[in-house]
Amino acid sequence: MAHQIILALLTLGAVARVTRLIAEDLITAPLRGAVERRGATSAGWRWLSELMHCQWCASIWVAAGVGAAHWAWHGTTVFLYVVAALTASHVVALAASWLDSPPPPKHIMIDPLAVDMAVRDRRR
Repeated sequence: MAHQIILALLTLGAVARVTRLIAEDLITAPLRGAVERRGATSAGWRWLSELMHCQWCASIWVAAGVGAAHWAWHGTTVFLYVVAALTASHVVALAASWLDSPPPPKHIMIDPLAVDMAVRDRRR
């Protein structure tokens, strides 16, 4: 039972990573650009271009593909390693973006003037 839950969570992580790869990552920007150029002339390519620029739209199709792969190969070690690697990649990217984000502004109250000032940390 625990194995099935872990595999389902890893599969969800793989869906999130592949969706981000298609819609947001820099490495697939040339592919998105080529599809966008073709989309100017054809309705089918335009649909694919819109799909590749929208994470919400792409995620359902990625989930269908990953779900089919899960159904077909859920018992194989290779599938487990692939979804684990994709999930680890997504978790590391989320952690890196969280750690690289600037700290929230600190509010300082100056008593005699009763002025609220927001001070930002300029080190990053």
